[in-house]
Amino acid sequence: MRIILGEENMKGKKERKPKYRKVKAWVKTATSTYTGNIYLPPKQGRFSDVMNDKRKFISMTDVESKDFAEPKSFLAINKDSIELVEVIEPKEE
Repeated sequence: MRIILGEENMKGKKERKPKYRKVKAWVKTATSTYTGNIYLPPKQGRFSDVMNDKRKFISMTDVESKDFAEPKSFLAINKDSIELVEVIEPKEE
């Protein structure tokens, strides 16, 4: 049995990856603020859908904060600690 990872499925056709929408957001917690990218799944077209789903954490990439000397490539923030969110820049990805 051959397992194909990547772009081709068993019929030799290219698989389409779900199209995620990238938004740049500013997130405030009790102890800090973060600016970075959040990817919205195709079935969750609005940022509020991600905030209200069952997952406990929100994933951010390319995160900047006054607490870091350099940007972090990935950060998971507990949703219960989030006080305020602002979507800065919606982008199609």
